[in-house]
Amino acid sequence: MGLFHVGAYDRLAGPSNSAFFSEWRQAYRSALREPDTVQLFKLIEIAEAAILTRRDALLHASDMNQELQGMDEALSNLRILKKDRLKFAET
Repeated sequence: MGLFHVGAYDRLAGPSNSAFFSEWRQAYRSALREPDTVQLFKLIEIAEAAILTRRDALLHASDMNQELQGMDEALSNLRILKKDRLKFAET
């Protein structure tokens, strides 16, 4: 099986001024680019935690819709990555 194709799952919005946006996005991209499945599992957990923490912080912010949409897309892509690369069952 070949490497996961990062480009198809890394279409999130361009750079943001928010350090928090950058933090979860960096964790997400690290998971997408990891070829080692043992390390990949850890990086997916880190990315999911960073995304969920940031999403919780934005629940009442009405001007952050683009970032919230990006987080939803990232979580969906991480589920696909777990299914395809780590052979996790659908949840």
